[in-house]
Amino acid sequence: MDEEWRVSLIACGQLASGKPVFADSVRDLLRSRAGEDVSVTARKKRVFLYAATADAAATAEGMAREVLAQQGLVAEIRLDRWDPSRRAWLPPSAAAAAELPSGQEHDPGHRRLRAAGTVVMGILGGLDGASL
Repeated sequence: MDEEWRVSLIACGQLASGKPVFADSVRDLLRSRAGEDVSVTARKKRVFLYAATADAAATAEGMAREVLAQQGLVAEIRLDRWDPSRRAWLPPSAAAAAELPSGQEHDPGHRRLRAAGTVVMGILGGLDGASL
């Protein structure tokens, strides 16, 4: 499975009362509810759900929130997307910005400035051919 998306449950395994719960227990609960398109792993106080698509990740995130609520568990939940160029997990907005089509600028101000320059050059080019 191509796992481009990750839902992270951080400091997972803490009851609202503060009593600790092991991440492996939370992982097992989530595995029993996750679909075939989501894999679930645990490490120390974190649980990760990996998915190939944004839709599958959003579904996994909703399911994780539901399971945590049912169990009275508290965790920070974060959705990230793998950015192969940076070789890092990034929030979806940062990953999308890194994937702009070639030739596009990250700063829209540069794009507007370049467009204005093209207009000015067109006007100047038209003046060169005009008779005075």
